[in-house]
Amino acid sequence: MKQLTNRKKSQSGQSLIEYLILVSVMGIATIGIVRLLGHNVKARLTEAVWALNGQERKVESEKPNEKHYQNSDLSNFFEGAQKK
Repeated sequence: MKQLTNRKKSQSGQSLIEYLILVSVMGIATIGIVRLLGHNVKARLTEAVWALNGQERKVESEKPNEKHYQNSDLSNFFEGAQKK
């Protein structure tokens, strides 16, 4: 009986680790998507706010280029980040 409870604890710990890995991968993917599309979303929201105010302005948006796709090893993760 004791062996059965130890095995059950081991399996629940394994499930927790699997969920943590899944959440961390989703977090990294979300950060990458926000870095890639963040400027464009901001530009579109700015245009929408101006349109609601009765003004018509166009905001330049940045198109993704080759540098956004070349490295997938996160070596340039902080490139382009603002320094405070």
